[in-house]
Amino acid sequence: MTFSHYDFEYIDVHCHFFPSQIFKAIWEFFERRDDEDKISGWQITYKLATNELVNLLKEKNVKFYTSYNYAHKKNIADYINEWTYEFKKNHANALPFGSVWPDDNDRIEYITKIFDEYNFFGIKIQPLVQKFHLDDKRMYKIYDLIIDRGKWLAVHIGTAPYRNEYVGYKNFVNFLTRYPNMNIIVAHMGAFEYKKFINLLDQHENLYLDTAMIYIPNNIFPERETKRPKPETLLSYQDRILFGSDFPNIPYEYKNSTKGLLNFDLPRKFYENIFYHNAKRIFNLS
Repeated sequence: MTFSHYDFEYIDVHCHFFPSQIFKAIWEFFERRDDEDKISGWQITYKLATNELVNLLKEKNVKFYTSYNYAHKKNIADYINEWTYEFKKNHANALPFGSVWPDDNDRIEYITKIFDEYNFFGIKIQPLVQKFHLDDKRMYKIYDLIIDRGKWLAVHIGTAPYRNEYVGYKNFVNFLTRYPNMNIIVAHMGAFEYKKFINLLDQHENLYLDTAMIYIPNNIFPERETKRPKPETLLSYQDRILFGSDFPNIPYEYKNSTKGLLNFDLPRKFYENIFYHNAKRIFNLS
């Protein structure tokens, strides 16, 4: 039996929600065409107002969704976090994650606030864009707060769609040496170093991988499809993989985020775990 997108309910663990002016700048960056850019020319499908984006997720059977965002400079993270708090108050099914910048003098204060007062689920870090190492001493107190409060670190640490000195498996392993038991979600299944990141699942029980942008019909990452984890590997780790889409920063229709996985024609339980139950369990959702 071949399933369709609407045969399942979803918890999307890789959604972005930014203030409108930041979203506009991000979309302009993705859409511009510049031969010197490593990534350019993505025509964003869903350049919509915040409420319209939320409604579209509901139409796609998404029951809960993260509100990932990140600071790209000093003294903006607190503003983004306050915006996210207001967003959460208006959208009960949002799973808020915070933003941090390592040079902010008040970073300990605002992260403590979003954990203790606002009950955010964790923080999102994007070393590829933010350009600081995950194992940065300025972040140690933040990480201690994550562990102490039982929160989550969501991180883009893989080498897709391009690499710089701040990403890659070696950088991540150096970080894990110091924080082996932290709750972590690695975006994009660690692409392009899939196998290495998957092998870490056997050693770190609080480590999870999300599927954002990996199993889409026409992959936008510059790789061969043969590199992607095979169905038998996915089945073996079906309790450690989470569905993510990267919505709305995607140059294709939302349902394509699930199409490649559904084409494997795997058992229904597998899809229910990845699409919904795993995230429900780790986030303690009712």
